[in-house]
Amino acid sequence: MHPRRFFPAVLFGGGAAGILIAVPLLGDFFRCALCLGVLAGAALSMKLWLDTHLAENLSTLEAAYVGGLSGVATAGVTWVLSVPIRLGWGESLGDYFMAPGILPASIKYLMRSLYTPDLGDLVISLLFQVIVYGAMGALGGFLTLQYAFPSRRADAPPAT
Repeated sequence: MHPRRFFPAVLFGGGAAGILIAVPLLGDFFRCALCLGVLAGAALSMKLWLDTHLAENLSTLEAAYVGGLSGVATAGVTWVLSVPIRLGWGESLGDYFMAPGILPASIKYLMRSLYTPDLGDLVISLLFQVIVYGAMGALGGFLTLQYAFPSRRADAPPAT
């Protein structure tokens, strides 16, 4: 199982999800709502890979591997795109979340912390995103194979 064979699909699926998640406010919704953007990127990576390799089936471990790599790609793209946003507009975006509204105080401070321009927070956020997005991407790849493409599992029963 070489990661190179999954590279194009992972790059496109994870990159698309990374661009979506890096957009302020819209990306915050996809980031915080059970990592839906990461799961969607993993599903897109799985679809792209399965569509280009019609003769191959994947085991559930390989599906999780594709999803995990897609999640790592999402983390990298999101981080690279969000650094200029955090450095340029981080303070004003953080203040936007602190305005009175319907969000509980704990969520307000969590959302504000996403936009701090501190260098230490930037580095730690990359490590955190790689770990969390990789894990959620692996879950997304596994679930995509199980529910969207069950006939493409390596251990799937023969079609009758």
